[in-house]
Amino acid sequence: MFKPRFRSEDASTVNDSRRGFLRAATAAAGVGAAGLPGRSSAADCGKSVLQTVKEAGVLKAGVTMEVPYFGFIDERGNHVGFEYDLVTEIAKRLKVKLEVTKVTSATRIPILQQGRIDLVASTMTHYRSRDEVVDFSIDYFYSPQTLLVRKDSGIRKVADLNGKRVGAVIGAGSVKYFQEAQPGAKIQTFEGQGESFLALSQGLVDALATDAVILAGLRANAANPGDFVLLGKEATYGGGPYGLGVRENDSKWRDAINFTLQDIWSDGTWDKLFNKWVGPATKLQLTKEVLGFEMETWH
Repeated sequence: MFKPRFRSEDASTVNDSRRGFLRAATAAAGVGAAGLPGRSSAADCGKSVLQTVKEAGVLKAGVTMEVPYFGFIDERGNHVGFEYDLVTEIAKRLKVKLEVTKVTSATRIPILQQGRIDLVASTMTHYRSRDEVVDFSIDYFYSPQTLLVRKDSGIRKVADLNGKRVGAVIGAGSVKYFQEAQPGAKIQTFEGQGESFLALSQGLVDALATDAVILAGLRANAANPGDFVLLGKEATYGGGPYGLGVRENDSKWRDAINFTLQDIWSDGTWDKLFNKWVGPATKLQLTKEVLGFEMETWH
């Protein structure tokens, strides 16, 4: 039987591991010997990314391929999902072509910093720690953080995981925030969402900790969704808004993205994408009211 690769982290090592994550991920993504992220030619000559995108006629977006219904590969081998459609719509409104690069939780920030992509759309929660190294658009989604467990596990709340094994993806905020909520749990990190779910299915971990919308997608895509339970408020330990990641200190580009997102919201396009991928009529059966989300708009 195939067993997914994971790394165990107890309470004494998880913080050191997290501090080292960005350095290690940056190196893995191809950073130069000096240890600093590479800069794009646009950054070197002081151009806004907006100007570069317009001149090249191409928007380079980093999008996940491992989160069901947000960014994933369908049965026909096509890259699809809510975030894929969102960046497609942004490119359309900027009147440029779209070029998509696969990113993961571990690689999305380093690849953006290096100038290899112009923005990140990868279920990336806007945390202060991330805002220290990249900038964010306004929020385009919100998800609480909770737990996915096997139906027969008996686990129904965070307190039940004292001394048990909890899976999370490398680079996910859930590694830190669940550890704070339940320091008695043993965190095991995985390279991707697929590996983490396989570990849960095989009993290698007792629960998965991450955003509710990600967990809902993993459950919906399972061969037997009824074998798994997505826990509710009693297991919520965090959460936050998703923003598009952009490189720092480029207000023209950030404004262009923010204005485009607001137009997508105001003219009903956001609702169409939401209802197509994660809304009440989909396998996720989510509503804006349940998520508590409404996009900020400016006049």
